[in-house]
Amino acid sequence: MIWAEVWAEVADDRSELVAEVFRDAGAGGVAFTGPLLMRRSAEAVNIDGKLFPEDIPPGELIRVTAYYPADDLLENRLLSIQSALDVAFGDGPAGVRPAISVARVAGEDWAGAWKQHYHVDHVGQRIVIVPSWIEYAPAPGEVVVLLDPGEAFGTGQHESTRGCIIALEECVRLGATVLDVGCGSGVLSIAAARLGAASVLAIDIDSVAVSVARSNIATNRVADRVAVRQGDLAGDVLQEFDVVVANILADIVIELLPALPRVLAPGGRFVCSGFVKEHSARVEQALCANGHRIIRRIQVEDWVTLVSVAESF
Repeated sequence: MIWAEVWAEVADDRSELVAEVFRDAGAGGVAFTGPLLMRRSAEAVNIDGKLFPEDIPPGELIRVTAYYPADDLLENRLLSIQSALDVAFGDGPAGVRPAISVARVAGEDWAGAWKQHYHVDHVGQRIVIVPSWIEYAPAPGEVVVLLDPGEAFGTGQHESTRGCIIALEECVRLGATVLDVGCGSGVLSIAAARLGAASVLAIDIDSVAVSVARSNIATNRVADRVAVRQGDLAGDVLQEFDVVVANILADIVIELLPALPRVLAPGGRFVCSGFVKEHSARVEQALCANGHRIIRRIQVEDWVTLVSVAESF
């Protein structure tokens, strides 16, 4: 298959607007890249040395990238994206409205095209996400997750994933059982297994994500503890889990809540993310309406991760 790589470059505080437009147009996920993000990652782990040139301007841009099939629908999709961007940025001067750029990528080169976006990334207190093509020697106490996103989205670079990993470090106990809803590339499932979970069930509605997750799970040698299944929570998942994690959209998190009593063990923790702080209030309200008490709120940049426990079902 031929894919279209679509991107736009905007100021940091406008990057999520572009990401939402890309998602609304059918992207399974987006990548945020640029010197600013690399600097933040380096500063987060106190990397010494001069990694970045001094002449990078303070208003440096974030590149937001998504991929779409280069099919008969692409032209209309691109027109729709540009129109939506014009509307989203309509409250500012015309000069700040981003134009989209497009490049065609052969299917066999798709994953390779994404490699430029990834680097070794320290998340939380212990997790280190390492692209599978990079050699890395972990420090004592570090937990390494090897990752090749392939044709599925989900890496430790995005703030919602980082928030979920921080929550998993706090919630996953040795021998715990974990359900990962919308597993994507499998990064959260692998992290849970490496943190000591005895068994993890990873589910995703996308067959490509299931394939990529299985590959990453095999690479990390946790296939004996992590099972991957195509489907959704409304399917045949009947087992109870100590931890349920869902890094998806706010509306889908809310739709998921009525099914939680079937899969969340008494006293278990529900970790949810995939929404910005402007949308977190309605997720919190829905959690409370479904008998949950929020015990932890993690915010990374504008993205919120909530940890809750059921007081009653």
